[in-house]
Amino acid sequence: MKWMIAVDSSSNLIDPAVYAAQDLGVEIVPLKIGLNQQEYVDDSRLNVSDMMQAMETAQHSTSASPSPQVWQAAFEQADQIIAITITGALSGSNASAYTAKKMTLEAHPDKKIFILDSRSTGPEMVLLVEEAVRLIGMGGDFDAVCAQLTQYKRRTHLLFVLESLDNLIKNGRVSKLEGGIAGFLGIKLLGCASKDGVLQVLKKCRGRQVYQELLAQMARIGFAGRKVVISHCFNEQRALELKKSILEKFPKCPVTVMQNRGLCSYYAQRGGILVGFEA
Repeated sequence: MKWMIAVDSSSNLIDPAVYAAQDLGVEIVPLKIGLNQQEYVDDSRLNVSDMMQAMETAQHSTSASPSPQVWQAAFEQADQIIAITITGALSGSNASAYTAKKMTLEAHPDKKIFILDSRSTGPEMVLLVEEAVRLIGMGGDFDAVCAQLTQYKRRTHLLFVLESLDNLIKNGRVSKLEGGIAGFLGIKLLGCASKDGVLQVLKKCRGRQVYQELLAQMARIGFAGRKVVISHCFNEQRALELKKSILEKFPKCPVTVMQNRGLCSYYAQRGGILVGFEA
């Protein structure tokens, strides 16, 4: 029976083919960003640099989750499907996936579909995809794989450093009070995805101090050199410096650095850093 991992584009995965195998497909379900009167689809054809330039001068901006029909098109491609979505507290993508599951099972009752709310975004979702690929590759049955992936989710976390929360505030993802004075006098915000999938500001720091605080927060959560995924919005130098700091303490730690796709770039804004890790 063919497997499918369907994940929305907030995961930042660029080339899902690297995870695909003979009986396993990986599908990216795109979200959308609206800037003034123009719509940007967060797929492999999106020029994120062009989108960012348009965003920084746009008077109106929105983001939109995939429709149930788009999720359903992915579910139609396999017999056993694991869908991983951006946090349901931030987007309607998870709700759309559940609607698509109902629609698909009405037509194909023998399919098996499991939907996991990541309660996160970006690099933490990458960790979940990679673990799903690993578990499927070990030959486990559907229920066992889903149960083990759910258990694994308890060990993954997301921290982020942002210079601005403008778009998160405008779209009601965080409060104006939490956003505060980000960007004023070089102040950066350290935040996390809570257990409920809500984005929370943990601390406001000046300059490079925020990255030392991020590493300290990782240690407090329980990070001890397991897998790390760092994504960035046109801030590769800082992402690589953070990787170097992690490797200085944990030389064998597997650290991946990647560029944000459209949706995470929209919310993280220029300079933003997201860190997903295992504890």
